[in-house]
Order: sequence, then C-alpha cells, then structure tokens
Amino acid sequence: MDHRTHHDAYEQDYLAWYLRSTDTTGEPFDPSQLVQLAYQQWKDHPKLVVAFARCTAQWPSSAYYTYLLAPAYHQERWRFAGSLFLDHPTWGTLAVDVLHDTNSLEGFTIGGIEFLDRVMGRTTSAGAMNSTRLQMQVVHRAQYPTN
Repeated sequence: MDHRTHHDAYEQDYLAWYLRSTDTTGEPFDPSQLVQLAYQQWKDHPKLVVAFARCTAQWPSSAYYTYLLAPAYHQERWRFAGSLFLDHPTWGTLAVDVLHDTNSLEGFTIGGIEFLDRVMGRTTSAGAMNSTRLQMQVVHRAQYPTN
C-alpha cells in the first residue's frame, strides 16, 4: 500500500467517524415491537415503556450494539442508570441501557440496546441474565460487606 492510499483510507475513516459522531438524525427506527415487549416483560417499569416509545431513530455502532440516543448527545446526557434485560423473538436477549434524563417527563431515556446472544455466541434469556446478575450481587456483597 503506498502512502497516498494509506492517507486516503485514514481520511475516509476519520470522515466516517466524524459523520457518525455529529449525526443527530440517525436511521429510522420503529420501536413498536420493543414497546410491546417492554410492556409485557417490565410490568414494574411503566416509565421505561414510554421511554422506549420515544426511540424513533437509531445509530448502529456494530453488529452487537445500537445506540438509540444520538452520539452527539452522549457526553451531555449519558448518565447511566442501569441495564434491563428484554427477550426479543428474533434478536434474542437484549441488554437495554437506561439513562437518567432530566430532559424527559419520565426521567429516563433508552441509550441503546446490546444484542447479547450475538455477543455471547449462544442463546440466553432475560430471566437467566437477571439470575446471573443476582448471583453476582450476592458474591459481591459477601466479598465486600458494608458496615
């Protein structure tokens, strides 16, 4: 590869990064199925169901993660509240990143979704992931008891 080809490739990569990081439009995203699934699976989190309904654009980061909040807003609005698991019939188990958001009436925004079955290379379930999380919390509390 000659110097010019390398330089052109670098410029193309930089331009692609810049366009992704400043894009506030994203790609169209239909949240209706996720809203329905969240309504069924998160009975104790109705505000998050409403937050999902506001997710009408996406910014795919990779095959493993899609942002549902524009990258341009990450720095100012990314106040991580936690992740919840959601079972999707074709995408498998999703880890849904929930953000504190004082700009929304519910106080929350959905930051993005991670496709756990793709990440882990196997099928799992929201119930199994929640069980694993609880086991990790028990081990952590045993190792680091509070006074």
